[in-house]
Amino acid sequence: MINITMFLIKKYTLTLLLVLLSAFNSFGEVFNTSKCFDLLCSPQYIDHFKDDVRFAELFADSVFIFNVADVNSNCSASKLCNLYSEINGDKNDISKCLSAIQHLDSLACDIEWSKGIVSVQPKLAYVLQKLVDHGYSEYWDNTIYPKLKSHINSYNLDQDLLNTINDSLTDFFYPQSLSGTHSKIFILDIENAFNLSDESFCCTPLILDPQIEKQLRLNFLNIYIHENLHNLYISPELMAKLGELDKDPFYNNKEAIAQKHGEGRNEAFVVAAEVYISEKLGLRDFQNVYDEFSQYVDGSLVLAPIIYTNLSYRNRNESYNDFLLRLFENGTLKAGEIETNYNDAMNHIQSQISAN
Repeated sequence: MINITMFLIKKYTLTLLLVLLSAFNSFGEVFNTSKCFDLLCSPQYIDHFKDDVRFAELFADSVFIFNVADVNSNCSASKLCNLYSEINGDKNDISKCLSAIQHLDSLACDIEWSKGIVSVQPKLAYVLQKLVDHGYSEYWDNTIYPKLKSHINSYNLDQDLLNTINDSLTDFFYPQSLSGTHSKIFILDIENAFNLSDESFCCTPLILDPQIEKQLRLNFLNIYIHENLHNLYISPELMAKLGELDKDPFYNNKEAIAQKHGEGRNEAFVVAAEVYISEKLGLRDFQNVYDEFSQYVDGSLVLAPIIYTNLSYRNRNESYNDFLLRLFENGTLKAGEIETNYNDAMNHIQSQISAN
């Protein structure tokens, strides 16, 4: 998952053509929309509807507002969308979405982390049904979808660069094969971004705004690379080696910070790889690389710069998983040595800024 909420500065006659486009909800093979994902996000973003007259009655209903608050206290938009994806819910049929939520207790009974959501299932079903009864589907068609489509259509996606990125990803994955289907990006009416368990990705339309991109250390293409890298194979042996680092006080303290941000564990593996590929492609300069490692989730992913500075030593036929195992085996990633190696890596990156 890549958390861009802390970097974002908030910005505050349906035609037949729109109806037809809405039926497909796809823009090439990169951008997608989802009426159902947006509906699931609606409790967290309920204020988006307060100025629309069709929902005025709901905002005056204390029972509805109470249920929204209770739902939001127990589950976030990202967890709802992840659970819905986990149970293979339909992305665009509102009636199927409502049915899935009404039967969530049985559909998600084997998913351990879903207990908090299931505990408020009746209230969630009530809130979503009320929104639909008051015209949510038409509101999405007339108001949300055209706004998302406008952002998507105005984004100047360089197809040649995207193809180059896909080639770079294929090379990085070698000898593991990369699926020909790259990450689906769902542009939703939200103000942050989160990945899903199937490695697709939900994202605010703000990331498609060139002015917002200029205010961030990353852009859509960085996110695209990042999410595809989540498909890299990580072995149980590697995760066990990672767990051994909990004995390192410096790492353990930083990992606790990362966990509070909903990050941590193997996320550093993905971040290191994304920054490495992005820098090689010219999407990041060395100052940007340094800032990313020192500031992202409060600079808590301390393994990332260590891995990044060693990636040039990865063997051609060596999988990323085996390369990381080698860093553990040769002591580069070793409990008791993380702080020293982290500082050395950051100093090396800083020296590259001066040299360039």
